[in-house]
Amino acid sequence: MSHATVPPSAEPTTDLPPGVADLTKRLRERGIEPAAQVTVQATERGVADLSTGTVRQPVVEQVPSRGAALVGGAARTAATTWIGAASLARRVWDYEQAGEFGRAIRHARDLERAGGDVAELEALVVQLRAERRAVQHARHREPATILGAATATGYAGALVGIASAWSLALVVPALLPLWLLMYVAGRRELADRERPVVIPGQVVEQAQAVVEAAEPEFRLGMTVEIFEDMVRRALTEDLKVTLTSLTAAPHDWGFEIDVVLSRMTPEAISKGLDLLEACLPGVRTGSIFLQQSMKARNECVLRVPGPNPWRAVPPLPPRGPKSLSTAEVATALIGSDMSARPLALPVLRTNVNVVGKSRSGKSTLLRGLLDALTATRDQIVIGIDLGSAGSGFGGLRRAMHAVATTAEEAFTVLSWALDIGKGRPDLFDELEMGENWQTSEKRPGIKIVVDEFPALVRESRKGYLDEKGKTIPWDLDGMLAELAITSAKSDVTMVIAGQGVTKEKIKENTWVVELPVQVMAACDADDVKQIMGGGAMAQGWRPDRLMPAMGDQLNDASVVYVMAGSAYAEPIPYRACYATPDELIRRGTERAEAGLVQIDEESAALSNIDMDVILSIGERRMVRTGKGSSVPALIVTIRKLFADAGDPAGMSKEELAEALAGAEPLRWELAAHEDEAARDAAIRDAIAAALAPSGKSWKLEKYAKDAPRGYRLRDLKALVGEPVDGS
Repeated sequence: MSHATVPPSAEPTTDLPPGVADLTKRLRERGIEPAAQVTVQATERGVADLSTGTVRQPVVEQVPSRGAALVGGAARTAATTWIGAASLARRVWDYEQAGEFGRAIRHARDLERAGGDVAELEALVVQLRAERRAVQHARHREPATILGAATATGYAGALVGIASAWSLALVVPALLPLWLLMYVAGRRELADRERPVVIPGQVVEQAQAVVEAAEPEFRLGMTVEIFEDMVRRALTEDLKVTLTSLTAAPHDWGFEIDVVLSRMTPEAISKGLDLLEACLPGVRTGSIFLQQSMKARNECVLRVPGPNPWRAVPPLPPRGPKSLSTAEVATALIGSDMSARPLALPVLRTNVNVVGKSRSGKSTLLRGLLDALTATRDQIVIGIDLGSAGSGFGGLRRAMHAVATTAEEAFTVLSWALDIGKGRPDLFDELEMGENWQTSEKRPGIKIVVDEFPALVRESRKGYLDEKGKTIPWDLDGMLAELAITSAKSDVTMVIAGQGVTKEKIKENTWVVELPVQVMAACDADDVKQIMGGGAMAQGWRPDRLMPAMGDQLNDASVVYVMAGSAYAEPIPYRACYATPDELIRRGTERAEAGLVQIDEESAALSNIDMDVILSIGERRMVRTGKGSSVPALIVTIRKLFADAGDPAGMSKEELAEALAGAEPLRWELAAHEDEAARDAAIRDAIAAALAPSGKSWKLEKYAKDAPRGYRLRDLKALVGEPVDGS
C-alpha cells in the first residue's frame, strides 16, 4: 500500500478516489499530529489496513507550492536555481550523514508512539544507529567524497583568485558552470516533487520486516533494557510468575538478574527453567542458573551466560612443595565462579564427598584438591582406587605416600588409618591438645582419598576366602563409615569421589551424603535429592541440568555446586581450575623429591602395621610387560634403575640401595632406617615378598671377579622375562 500527504492547508475531506482512506483523524487520536492530511491507498498487495494504519512501503507525495507556480521568467529561473542549490546541499549532506537511517529511526519512533512493541522497536533503533555510524564512516572516506571536496575547494579558490587578480566582472562567466549545475538540479527537484518518491525506501521496508519477523535474540552486548523486557515478558507471560521487580546487570560473561517475586517463591522459575530458555532465543540449552537469595524467600538471582562464561577461571596456581598448612588449604584456589570469585574447600578435620557422573569433570576437581593436599607440610596423603588403578589422581600420585589399587591393599590402609584415628584421642591430654588433634608439621594429619567409590563397594562385597574356604567380605565401605564417625577429631579424614549416591551405586552407604562438605558435578536429580533434600532443587541446586563432556565438547565438565558451611551455602556454580597432565607430573615429581611428610612416633605406635608397610604398597603389584607377562612393580623399578645405569653386570647391595633411594627417597633413603645394614635387609625382604606369590627368588651372586656378592643383571633379566645372554 502507499502513503500520501496533501498540502498543509488542506482539510480532511471525504472527496477521495476509490480505494483511498483518510487516516488523519486516527493518527490524531493516537497522539500524532500530522502536518497534513494523511491517506492510505490500496495497491496490488491488498486493501488498506484501516485498523492500524500500517505502512509497508511509505511514499510521500508533495505538490509544488502556489508561490513557485506563480513565479515566471527571470524570477522563476532564480527560484529554480535557489531550489537547486538547496537541493544539492541537502542531498550531499543527507548522503554524507546517512540520512536514510535517520528517517528510518524517526519512523520507528512514530510506530512506537502509535502503540507498537516498545522492546522490538528499541532493538531496531539500536541496530539502525550502529549501521548509520558505520555507513557515515565509510562515506566520509569514499574517493568521490574526497574528490568532490577537493574540487569545491579549488573552484572557490579560483574565484577568489580571479576576483583579486583581475576584476569582479570576470567572476560572472566563471560562475556560469555553477549556475547551470544548480539550475538543472532545481528543475529536477521540481520534477521530482510532481511524482511519488519512496522515502526512506528499502531501508524502512527491511527495518519493518525485522520488527515484524521475530523477537530480538540474546547476545552479549545487547542493551540492558531490551534484555530486561525479554526476561520480564517470558516470566510473566509464559511462566505465569508475578513480579515485584526485575533488574538485570551486564557482565563480561553474560547477565545477572535480581528478581523479586510477589507472594511467590522461586520454585515456579526453577521448575520452568527449560521453558524460560525456550522463550529467550539465543540462550544455550541448560545454561541458565538460578540462585535462591539468602536475604528473602521471595528473592532470587538468575544468571544467563553467554558463549564463554568461564573465561575468568584461572589455571591451577603453582604451589611449591610443603608450601601450605592443612588450615591454609581452605584458602587455596582450586576453582572459581563466572565472576572470578574463588573456590577453596576446608579439609582440616573435615570429610568431603564429590559426586559426578562419567565425564562430568569430577577428576579435574579432585586433582585440584589433591594438588593442594600434596603441597602441605603436615598431611599424609594416601589414595585408594579400585576402579581405575589410580589414574584419577594423575601425575600427583607420585607425591602421595601410597595408592592402593586392590582390596587387600585398601584393607591394610584402612586398618592402619582406623588404628591411628581411634587411638589418637588417648594422646590429647598427654600432648596438651585439648579436644582435637592439633595438626602440625611435627604431628601431621592423615587424608585418605578414595576415587571410584562404587567400585570399592562392589569389591568390598566380593570378599576373600578364609582357611575353610568361606567367603569373608572385606567390608571396606564399613571401615570408611567407621572412619568418618570416629576419626575426624583425630584429623584422620577422607575425600570420597564417585558417580552417584543412589542405592543402586553405593548400596546402603547413605552416610556419604551426611559428610560436611558436598561437591556436586553433573549428576542425576535423584543424587541431588539424596544429598540436598527434595526442596533444594527449587532453590537453585540444579547440577542435574549440567551437561557432561561429549567428544571434544567440554560443555559443563568440571562445573560444580558446593555445600560447605556458611561460606558455601548458596547454589552458585563454580568451575575447577585446570592443569595439564605434564604439569601435574612435574609437580608430583618435585614434591616427591623434596621428601614426603613422616608420621609422628606417638601415632605410629598406635598401630601394629608399620608405616613401611604402607609405603611399600604397590611393590608386589604385577605389571604387564611388553610380551604380556606379569612382573612385580618393585622388580620393574629395579630393572629400570639398571637400564638407567647402562646395564652393568650387577650392582652391590649398597649400589642398589642408593639407586632405590634416588627413585623412592621416602621409602629407601638412609635416614628412614637405623643404618646401612638395616636398609639392605629391608630391600632383601621387599624383594622376597614381591617375588613370593610367583614362587621365584633372587639370590645374591658374584657378578664380577673383584666384586662382592650382589644383584646380577642376568638374574634380573630372567625375572622380567628378557632373553639372558652371557652377561
